[in-house]
Amino acid sequence: MCLGLGVLLFSPEGRAAGEFRPLGGRAAGIAGISVALTDQWSAANNQAGNVFNEGIFCGVYFENRYMVKELSYKALVFSACLRPGAFSFTCLYFGTGVYSELKTGVGYARKFGKHFSAGIQLNYYRFRISDDYGSKNILNCEAGLMFKPARQLVVGFHCVNPVPVKLYGISGESLPTLFQLGLSYNFTEGLMMSAEVEKDPVSKACARIGAEYRFAGILSARAGVATGPFRLSIGAGIVIKRFSLDFASEYSQVLGFSPAVSIQYQFRK
Repeated sequence: MCLGLGVLLFSPEGRAAGEFRPLGGRAAGIAGISVALTDQWSAANNQAGNVFNEGIFCGVYFENRYMVKELSYKALVFSACLRPGAFSFTCLYFGTGVYSELKTGVGYARKFGKHFSAGIQLNYYRFRISDDYGSKNILNCEAGLMFKPARQLVVGFHCVNPVPVKLYGISGESLPTLFQLGLSYNFTEGLMMSAEVEKDPVSKACARIGAEYRFAGILSARAGVATGPFRLSIGAGIVIKRFSLDFASEYSQVLGFSPAVSIQYQFRK
């Protein structure tokens, strides 16, 4: 069991300790694209985008990675988009009793003029490997920029762990450093397409492209494709007054399906 879990954790289609994972059913439905989106989950995916929202939001997210409970994600996001900036709190839990990660973060973002914004988040990690190995506590940060030159176009940049933080006591390696650059474009009021490139210092770049179509303002259909390794995703969403619900599933030819769901609630504008 432990050997199989280790293969999944550190295989090319698995994950590394402290790996950044985009949150929210919307992002999951378009192959993990998130850096140039402005929605409730921007508080976790690119803090700079959160400032373009309005009001107070709370969201929960669950993903069963490759249908293996030991690789499941559970997340909570809370954000208050006020003037002149937006505050956020994120909590993410990964794994089970054998190996687990807890990430909590506090973020802040604000606009600089009408078209530009910046955000930063300070994170606390707790890594735990069964009772025999104990746990490790680490601090790091992530930051993002966003530029909206036109109402239809958004350009986003996000960096995770810009100053490498060592994982002493676990593997001797550093938390992954990650750079993301992307854009999204609204062709019509209902059709949005987005693309992004993701790169870390040691791996090949990962490219993603996806699209979202909204019906009557309350229903959404989504699809996306990603490389490094190749994956497909589909998703759907519905808005019911202050609630919104998003479903998605990613498919890998090697490891199978990764269903995900998120629910968001807007307290007030």
